[in-house]
Amino acid sequence: MSSNDLNYKHTPVLLKEAVKELKVKKNGKYIDCNLGGGGHTKAILGKGALVLGLDVDTNAISFCKQKFVAEIKEERLFIVQKNFLYIDRAVKSIGWNSGEIDGILYDLGLSMYQFKGAKKGFSFNDETKLDMRMNNELQVTAEDLLRVLSEKQLANLFYEYGGEVQSKAFAKAIKSFVKEKDAKCEPILAKDVAQLIKNTSKYKSSRVHPATRVFQALRIAVNSELDNLQGSLERAIELLKPNARLVIITFHSLEYAISKNLEESPALNLIKIVKPSDEEIKENISSRSATMHVYEKV
Repeated sequence: MSSNDLNYKHTPVLLKEAVKELKVKKNGKYIDCNLGGGGHTKAILGKGALVLGLDVDTNAISFCKQKFVAEIKEERLFIVQKNFLYIDRAVKSIGWNSGEIDGILYDLGLSMYQFKGAKKGFSFNDETKLDMRMNNELQVTAEDLLRVLSEKQLANLFYEYGGEVQSKAFAKAIKSFVKEKDAKCEPILAKDVAQLIKNTSKYKSSRVHPATRVFQALRIAVNSELDNLQGSLERAIELLKPNARLVIITFHSLEYAISKNLEESPALNLIKIVKPSDEEIKENISSRSATMHVYEKV
């Protein structure tokens, strides 16, 4: 990890709003389920609270261990490399108990550190293999999916997890591209796939990159994101003390649907739904698709 990595600038989405709605109090116990570059965690620590930070990405863990040396030494911050699906195990591992957590935050977007720094194919410009694994211990990469899934299976994947209306055309182009690469024993690079999709798309001049939904679908599939989120939220509810807050920041319709479904939970009350201000969207374009659900434990 170079010193330049520690200077990676990332602007957390809905930062002030999230900390406010968590009702952070001094010495309270909070969980940041997506540690990333540590933006939300830093703000929570700044209120005098204790934080358990979770992430599966080795680079994110290393980055934050260097960034928060003092807080870790003072046992104000506990960093655990674990998928948030196992949030209950992480809590137990640091000596905290179920039913005593004051607030839990899910920021489901990629941090700019992961997007630009990890070099795993999350970025359309990555000159690396199309990996997309948040956790290096996972066996299947996005490159593997492009190779082993049929054209029809890929089209279904792009449509189901990305809502991509050009899924069939993209799947056909990608399978032809993969066949050429395999014949030459060449790797499948992220930037090449992104460019292929852009060339194939009917909307080449779109403000949103034409490969956005395909990359989203591959990332979700590789990391089992939706299943993990559903399972994690069920366990998170049990960890919260009465009147504690659960804050979830989503970035696409599938995450939003899972978060919204919690409105049916008898253990939670929906407090509010928050969208980024026009000013925040202007300053941080990645916030434009964000929605924050705020729940309180009954």
